[in-house]
Amino acid sequence: MDFRALRYFISVYEELSLSAAARRCYVAQPSISAAIQQLETELGRQLFIRHSKGVSPTQAANALFPHAQKVLNDIHKMQKLFQEQPECLPLKIAVMPFLSGERISRLIKKLLTTIEGLDLTIADWNEAADARIISSTMALADESFHKLWEDKYVLALPKDHPLASYESVRLRQIDNVPFISRTFCDAFDSWHFAIQDQGIRINTKATFSNEEYALDLVASGMGISLVPSHSTVRRPDIVTRNISDIKLKRIVGLACKVDHPLPLQLLTTVDGFRDHLERSE
Repeated sequence: MDFRALRYFISVYEELSLSAAARRCYVAQPSISAAIQQLETELGRQLFIRHSKGVSPTQAANALFPHAQKVLNDIHKMQKLFQEQPECLPLKIAVMPFLSGERISRLIKKLLTTIEGLDLTIADWNEAADARIISSTMALADESFHKLWEDKYVLALPKDHPLASYESVRLRQIDNVPFISRTFCDAFDSWHFAIQDQGIRINTKATFSNEEYALDLVASGMGISLVPSHSTVRRPDIVTRNISDIKLKRIVGLACKVDHPLPLQLLTTVDGFRDHLERSE
């Protein structure tokens, strides 16, 4: 049975007209008539009753129609299986600790929905990878750096903390105040230089390698912490305050080896993501 004849049959069945089916299939009407006649001969049943206004399907046509649709759908699926697939693009990105999970998730979604065939793996920041999402201060001499966003550092406070009543906080106000520290902080050198220069004593109560745990302890009232502002976006259980006498910030971006550049489409997507963030802020 010719699948093309089945396609012509479906057109006639849905259009109820040989001429309309011919226009729909972009063939001459005699080709439609010949195909229907061929099917009727093979099945031994009349499929359509011809009249002045077109055709009417018989019970045999009604029975054949769903089977003909299934056959053509199956053929279409088989054809799609062997159509040229997009080239697979494997990419492994290492992510440094203490980045905004919300922003990283948005970037990953943007990459996966924009770059066809992308096979993305997210790794720990110290693993070998094709690219790294890091602070600009961590970029190596043999790496190119593509900015994603800028983070400023703020003090994270419990909502009922005495310092929360101030619009901004001076360094001297945190002298000997219970403090929650983080093992990884790319503003570490500037921060410690500033507090040592002013003779500030940091009363460290706990040190965490996980930022969420540090913020949880802040929210519980156990102390304050120095964190990137974007890390607190989804934390209504804490408040943040700027430090008025020191400005700490970092630039977060995508770094890759100069001699192993990333695909242009990926870099274009990264640039578009950065531009969208800058417009929305």
